[in-house]
Amino acid sequence: MRSPSARQSEILDFLESFAAANGMAPSISEVAEHFGIAPATASGHLRALQKKNLLTRSGKARSIVLTGRDPASAVLKIPLFGRLGSLSPEEDRSYMEGVVHLHRSAVGNLPSDSLFALRVDDGAMRGLGIFNGDTAVFASPSKLPPRIGDVVAALVGGETVIRSFFPRDGGATVALRSAHPEVPEMEFPAAEVRLSGVLIALLRCYPR
Repeated sequence: MRSPSARQSEILDFLESFAAANGMAPSISEVAEHFGIAPATASGHLRALQKKNLLTRSGKARSIVLTGRDPASAVLKIPLFGRLGSLSPEEDRSYMEGVVHLHRSAVGNLPSDSLFALRVDDGAMRGLGIFNGDTAVFASPSKLPPRIGDVVAALVGGETVIRSFFPRDGGATVALRSAHPEVPEMEFPAAEVRLSGVLIALLRCYPR
């Protein structure tokens, strides 16, 4: 059996994550929209994958079923950083400590290469259940734009902090709010704040 092409592998990943997040397979139109391709092109990729025995489908809507995938393919390896020394994890791997593993169903349709993890090294966000020693998983803001109040990883003054995001003055300034009564809120001109990621998951170990 021939291996899938790079694009076909991306489509398989999307089919798997969509089904995990929504409890059903995507439609051809949803596959096409996700990848920015024509429905006819998406249908062609699905036919090719069907010929390679990597999925089955019938004439009914949302009938795609993946077959023959290695269960390990559903586990993502996400780079783990002690801290970030520049604008994004893509630009600076000098603080990378290893990887963490997360099932694809936990990240929905977000592409795996947009994800990274940081070790939480203080208690500034403990009021939101984020504790020193936790591992926080973030998605790039280019793939998951932050909303007001989202927890973000932000680079300010050469230091990465984890705080809640509150734009002000029409976006001219940004407040980074802690969840600890003794850690004051920080406010900066928006140009001085670079968002590295938006929190999507939190991992915690319990030593024994």
